[in-house]
Amino acid sequence: MDATPSLDDAVRRAFHPCEGPPRIGVELELHLQSKPPGGIPDLAGELVERGRPSLEPGGQLELSLPPQPSVAALVREVDWCLETLSATTDFALTGVDPWRALDDVPLVLETPRYLSMQQLFDRDGDAGRRMMRLTASLQVCVDLLPGRAGHEQWLVANLAGPSLVAAHPGHLARTRIWQDIDAARTGYDGRHLGVHDPVGSYAAFAAAASRLPLPEAADDAYHLSTLFPPVRPRGGYLELRYLDSQRPTHELLGTIWALMYDAGLRRDALALLLPTLPTFGDQWEAADPTALLALVAGRREEVAA
Repeated sequence: MDATPSLDDAVRRAFHPCEGPPRIGVELELHLQSKPPGGIPDLAGELVERGRPSLEPGGQLELSLPPQPSVAALVREVDWCLETLSATTDFALTGVDPWRALDDVPLVLETPRYLSMQQLFDRDGDAGRRMMRLTASLQVCVDLLPGRAGHEQWLVANLAGPSLVAAHPGHLARTRIWQDIDAARTGYDGRHLGVHDPVGSYAAFAAAASRLPLPEAADDAYHLSTLFPPVRPRGGYLELRYLDSQRPTHELLGTIWALMYDAGLRRDALALLLPTLPTFGDQWEAADPTALLALVAGRREEVAA
């Protein structure tokens, strides 16, 4: 199916840049060892205000921290939230639930959206259910720059994914679950990417994905929210979705900040990574992060000198 003018417009809005100074934010999902009635533990008021907790379909807890103007500021906020939460709640920061199997986890959020999504995923086996109920991620959000810089950000954010994932031990379990879900909706084979026309390529990707059998899905912006590529354009910012749940350290976030906001490094990274685009789907298991991380480290040394 070809993209319609209204879908093209919705995708353009999703790629609309941010005009302010650069920021970075995270959405951190975690597994609760014991899931209380109602799903969300009894949390202190300040934690609710600063961490903005919510539930994921399998009862995973998500903390959605506001974007910060620096990596250091964001790390301080995350550390405070996790330390405060750990005083009352046992949790795990892992890609896949360490305590439960699929049969142990019901669909906690039985909303029309998630029920329809589950029905759609079930056509291809149980990978969709495992993703919804058993996995947790660290999603990093970065402001999308205007013009050429934003184009470079989009490509680097995607193409760096396999290397950044490979740098985290034990990453393949969650990644393989995502690879087993319909690529027409997840883009884990790179079909959502285009070198010269990000908006057109993403619109074609969105047009090819089936819409949920819900009245809301007729709305193009809603349809875009039901697509789950490794990186998702969100209107003013990019959402990097491929990392396993983990403590977002200064090293990890600093690497992403540098790749996204340092123009020279971003272009060097793009030159390094662009040849991997034709085999993007294979890179999730084959990528060696050494070259990319060395590039980032070298740039940091130059800046510090």
